[in-house]
Amino acid sequence: MSTNNLPKISIVTPSLNQGRFLQDCIDSIRAQKWPNLEHFIIDGGSTDDTIEVIRRNAGGLAGYVSEPDKGAADAINKGLAHCTGDIVAWLNADDFYLPGAFEQIAAAYHNDPTASFWFGNGVRVDESGAEKSAFSDVTPIYSHHALVEGLDYILQPSTFMNHQVLKAAGGLNASLRWGFDWDLWIRLAKLAAPYAVDGKLAATREWGETLTANGGFRRAEELRRVAESHSGSPMTPGALCYWIDNMTSFLRTQSNAFSPATEHALQHLWYLVQKDMQNIGVDAAGNPRPLSQPLKKVRLPVFQGIASRDYLIIAVDLHPIVAGISGGIVPWIEGVLRELVRLYPDDRIVIFHRPGRPPIQVDGPNVEFVPLDEHPTAFYAELTRHCEGARFDAMIRSYPTEEHPDFPFAKQVIVIPDIQHEYFPEFFSKGVLAARRRAFAQALSRGGAIATMTEHSRRTVVESPWTSTDDVFLMPAALPEELKDAADPSDLPAQAAAFAGFFFMPANLWAHKNHRRLLEAFRLALPNLPPNTGLVLTGNPDGFGELVKDFADLPIVHLGFVPHKQISALFSRATALVYFSLFEGFGMPVLEAFQHGTPVLCSNTTALPEVGGDAVLSCDPTDVSAMAALMVRAAADPTLRSSLADKAAARLAAYDWASPARELRAALGRLARNDAEPRKWEPLVSIVMPTRNHGRFIRASIDSVLSQDYPNIEFLVMDGASTDDTVDILKSYGDRIRWISEPDKGQADAINKGIARLHGDIVSYLNSDDILLPGAVAAAVGCFREHPECDMIYGNADYIDVNGKIIGSYATADYSLERLMSDCCVCQPAAFWRRRIADRIGPFDASLQTAMDYDYWLRIATSGGIIRHTSLKLAQSRLHEDAKTLAMRGIIYKEIFDICSRHGGYVSLNYFFGLWSYRFYESWRGGERLRAFAPHLYRLPAVLHFSSQALTLASNPVTLRYVARSLYEAIGRRSLFLSRVIRKAVITASAARRQSR
Repeated sequence: MSTNNLPKISIVTPSLNQGRFLQDCIDSIRAQKWPNLEHFIIDGGSTDDTIEVIRRNAGGLAGYVSEPDKGAADAINKGLAHCTGDIVAWLNADDFYLPGAFEQIAAAYHNDPTASFWFGNGVRVDESGAEKSAFSDVTPIYSHHALVEGLDYILQPSTFMNHQVLKAAGGLNASLRWGFDWDLWIRLAKLAAPYAVDGKLAATREWGETLTANGGFRRAEELRRVAESHSGSPMTPGALCYWIDNMTSFLRTQSNAFSPATEHALQHLWYLVQKDMQNIGVDAAGNPRPLSQPLKKVRLPVFQGIASRDYLIIAVDLHPIVAGISGGIVPWIEGVLRELVRLYPDDRIVIFHRPGRPPIQVDGPNVEFVPLDEHPTAFYAELTRHCEGARFDAMIRSYPTEEHPDFPFAKQVIVIPDIQHEYFPEFFSKGVLAARRRAFAQALSRGGAIATMTEHSRRTVVESPWTSTDDVFLMPAALPEELKDAADPSDLPAQAAAFAGFFFMPANLWAHKNHRRLLEAFRLALPNLPPNTGLVLTGNPDGFGELVKDFADLPIVHLGFVPHKQISALFSRATALVYFSLFEGFGMPVLEAFQHGTPVLCSNTTALPEVGGDAVLSCDPTDVSAMAALMVRAAADPTLRSSLADKAAARLAAYDWASPARELRAALGRLARNDAEPRKWEPLVSIVMPTRNHGRFIRASIDSVLSQDYPNIEFLVMDGASTDDTVDILKSYGDRIRWISEPDKGQADAINKGIARLHGDIVSYLNSDDILLPGAVAAAVGCFREHPECDMIYGNADYIDVNGKIIGSYATADYSLERLMSDCCVCQPAAFWRRRIADRIGPFDASLQTAMDYDYWLRIATSGGIIRHTSLKLAQSRLHEDAKTLAMRGIIYKEIFDICSRHGGYVSLNYFFGLWSYRFYESWRGGERLRAFAPHLYRLPAVLHFSSQALTLASNPVTLRYVARSLYEAIGRRSLFLSRVIRKAVITASAARRQSR
């Protein structure tokens, strides 16, 4: 588009005491770099720094005023009266335009210069400007009927008006406070058709002092009157939605005045209004549907009165599972949900999944599938927005994930087939294990209820120290309907049919499936098996090429993913199912084998004995000889199939889909109506104080512990056989403290011995020269109580001198792994951690002299521990000549480099700067003179030294993958766009590798 053809754009910004946001607003307009632009600011007489911001930017404005007005609409009208552009718009001072917005609007203007207004999508941001979600999940469409019926689906900051049509319409109705934009869109649209732009144009800031946030019932009533003025009806579906939304918020703040039954009745009314909204051609979020898109008919329940209702509105999160990749959890969830839909037709079930075909197929008039974004961050942001509008009673989470929707955990049923990673952590890469542990910690510690498959799985979940809920229930699987059809011999794959007989193993090549030992057992058994006996594998073939290299001489075929009919044929013809898995939460193939009368050879561990009972032959899955012996027996005994058939049929009959569906529905009902207060939790807190010859400081340190107001503390001083007056001071406390004085191997050894003698659920240590501030322990317990998933918390702290005078603040920061790798942002005396994480990672490393606390924090972090920073000030750290961190600077860098390399895979550039600064300026007498002469000399060798790590990483693929994963996670916290690009590239590359194989 040439400059001569560019339309003139006029922007009006109304403002009143929005100085802290105004600069962002102005910058977003300037960033458009539109050559034909005028910008007016109309201020309502602000008393903050708004005028200063305006004057600072006056050179780029077409004009501004600061004077009292009659409200936002009046201010905007003042500005519009000065506009001379072809296109006009207003942008509130707390909103901002997105890059390229003007270009998109100009293109729309040239496509349809007669449109009354052009509008697009946008994003919602929080008070700080961080993106929360897209404004709408669907392509913008204009529906005059929906707008008149009270559904304002148009994002005002992303709307630009035709100046000529605006003049004819007469501007904004200044008597309106909240609905003036909506009223104007309707009046403009009556004069000329609007034009929808498929793009994100602006950001709307959602915070506590916006007009929308503060409107309440007065806003709802004004919007009802606007809808009535245009529709002729005193109440429309859209107006009713706004009223219900406000009424629901009001009831939640007036819980003493209204019973839960009143809120339930209001939820029922909301549910009924959804049907009315569908009838005017909009989706559940109020967005117009394309005319070609059929409306999904939702069966609504019969209203059963105000006191109670029997139906539930249930959300289902399917983002974690992928058909063909996620294994047996997919048919398990599919089977239970199908039966849930059948048994409870009055419930409404909304299933959220990634784009494309859902991983499960569930049909019913009360089921709706909603595709959301593929990226987990965007997916759960969109799901959160759906939760805000749909008023779900409860949610089913199909698997634990690190990211989650902003929906009460107490109303979530989380599906956990097993916690195998805690029993076989070696089967997972370091990064995957840590991520898995963090996800499961959230689920176990915060979930309202946990659904699992077998009594074995239930027991392991209940025994986990991370489990907080008492609601862990059985939801066993059964045989999927698709696998109940009789096998057709013609469906047998040719590669399997080529064998006279074969053993069958249908499972992805995961480590716990024990394929290598299976192949070793098959090799051992083969000489004693009938001629032309083979081994047939199915499932995800990733890794098979590497696995089979050592078994190239064996008659083994891997068929990859095969259809259900072929699976049935394989089971029917197999000599036996071989399923010597090391860990199973259930074992779906066992039921499939029972269905076809196929003998089962399996492990005698975890859930398989519970599922298989006396209908299987089992052995230790680590005993290759025993596995081989069972294979020989199965092939040699022609009566085995018939002898196990009756037992197998009985075992199969014990599993149906109705029972788990009822258990799930009962759990959802419990959570939906559970408004119980958080549990009272006052755990024992263990504090160890290591000391040696700190007589001049220790009394103040001990007193800081004894003066804590938290009632449940055990305190132990571990003295390393001090030779000063430390022991006399300890004796002076009598029975107020416990103490031991004996030689030790250093500070870490003393701490380890002390922790081993104590029993608290929360643990900490306080050096005998540091101070706990009043209320520190109670504050730490409060943080853990609020965040039960958390394994470690740390607060802020001050530095004090020898005399206890504050001389500075410790540089703490909000936690992230990359931040901790860059610098120890944890002040040790302000740190508390759970006993469970200490049991996982082991004691402090007594071989370290200076950085054993930093090593401990990194071990917690990289093992999958959840760490949280609180802004509360909890402690004081004393700096003096004897302090190790000051006295042993050379040793500390050596230890830090080793620690970071071992736990994080790399050393941060920040530490290289510190090391070379130390070498140049602190480690020799002339250092200070060199610093004055060349203060930045250390930077070049530091950068070169840092860069040399690339060679080390390149030679170690395992560490390289771990560092790459950590880098991806760090990028994801900063940029959704870059994270999305990287994620898509990885998924594409993985698919290409699978296709090439």
